[in-house]
Amino acid sequence: MNKRKGILSFGRINFHYLVLIVMIFIVTAAMTVYSPYFLTVNNLQVLIDTFIMEAVMALGMTMVIISGGIDLTVAGILPFSSIILALLLMREVPFGIAAVLVLLAAAAIGCLTNLLRRSLNLHPMVVTMAIAAVIKGVDLTITGGSAVSGLPESFTRLGAVRILGMPVSWIVYIILAAVFLYFSKNNRWFLQVFFVGGNEDAAKLSGIKVEALYRNVYVISAVLAAVAGILTAITYSSASYSYGTNADLRVITTVAIGGTSLTHGGSGSIAGTLLGTLFMAIIYNAFVMSGISTYYQDVVTGVFLIAAVLLSEGIKVLKERKS
Repeated sequence: MNKRKGILSFGRINFHYLVLIVMIFIVTAAMTVYSPYFLTVNNLQVLIDTFIMEAVMALGMTMVIISGGIDLTVAGILPFSSIILALLLMREVPFGIAAVLVLLAAAAIGCLTNLLRRSLNLHPMVVTMAIAAVIKGVDLTITGGSAVSGLPESFTRLGAVRILGMPVSWIVYIILAAVFLYFSKNNRWFLQVFFVGGNEDAAKLSGIKVEALYRNVYVISAVLAAVAGILTAITYSSASYSYGTNADLRVITTVAIGGTSLTHGGSGSIAGTLLGTLFMAIIYNAFVMSGISTYYQDVVTGVFLIAAVLLSEGIKVLKERKS
């Protein structure tokens, strides 16, 4: 069994992918019957725009979880990045330089996350939860609870830029998704992430620099959260501490639904995360189209997270019996 798939397969049929694709078609068909506007171009644009930031962060989160960790800092880094970017722009720092500084700050947070995890010998959930709380406090302190607006016109025009008819955020995500999908199957470092997540001791004996790998996955996750923050600022031409609220839960659920196991490392895939992202985007859009209160979204997210964990464990048991 190829551990990179991390999902039960029957011949050439990937069982988890099959279930997910069937669910996507069922929900899509149901919503199409419910509302003739569901498959319109305008609604599909809303569907993508609503979940694009979580989609970007899910790529990095996939690698973290496959390595056997978890990263809750993303919900703090996203608004932090948009706020810092906005403040730099308001001080007439060129966008390119401001964006690089924001990405470097996020990378530093990723390094700090791994440093505390290693030096304190704590579970990543504890470390990232603490760092997320600190960052959120900083976000609120810097903004005083108010949105940062009045950004330079040269920056706000980016939100209206279209490339091949698509906004900047879509283009960035497509490029990132393609890169992660390709390298997750062909790059040695990506393959080492699966090895470390599956058996850290064996990875050390094989000569893999495990701590450097852990550092890199947390840096990648933090940087992608910063990318999401920058794209959010571009999309809304503002910054706020409230951006990214509960994004960590949505991103983790997306990754889990895609087949990446939360209970044991070394199992999952970028392809599964892409499917999980599409499924979650459709579900959240269905809430909007059906008029159901958005307050129930967190309830549904929690239910899906539990279901994903149970499915993952069920597949693991079936794999063990089959072997």
